Amino acid sequence: MARWWLRLEGSLLAVAAVAAYAAAGGRWAAFGVFFVLPGVIGAALFRWAARRLERDGVHGSAPAPGTGGRRRPAARASETLVPRRWFVLYNAAHSTVLPLLLGLGGWWLAGRVYLPLLGWLAYIGLSRALGRGLRLYPYLRSTHLQLDEAPLRPRW
Repeated sequence: MARWWLRLEGSLLAVAAVAAYAAAGGRWAAFGVFFVLPGVIGAALFRWAARRLERDGVHGSAPAPGTGGRRRPAARASETLVPRRWFVLYNAAHSTVLPLLLGLGGWWLAGRVYLPLLGWLAYIGLSRALGRGLRLYPYLRSTHLQLDEAPLRPRW
């Protein structure tokens, strides 16, 4: 039920951002640039992470040298191949916090809001409506709206 509400909230955010931009009469080219910017950032980070996984391999899957084909022990949570900063950058670009802070800062400093930030909010709303969300560290494919990988079990 919560996922449904989050998707509905995302679709309403996207519709409200597009309607507010249309009512303000801004240039649609700037809206389009800010609409695709978070997707470009996410794709670049994902491509970088995929190249790193190909280069370094997956911890715990390759036989350790000199062990007669026995596999290495599985990686600890601190040994993830994708660093925490990747998740911070991705989530900053795909969260409503940054465009809202930039908009409020512009309003406070200059008395106006930079309208193309609504394109950024529309992208975030559309991605939530489609079921994508913020990435969960250390899982590369899982978001806060879905969990594609098994969570790590604590060592007691």
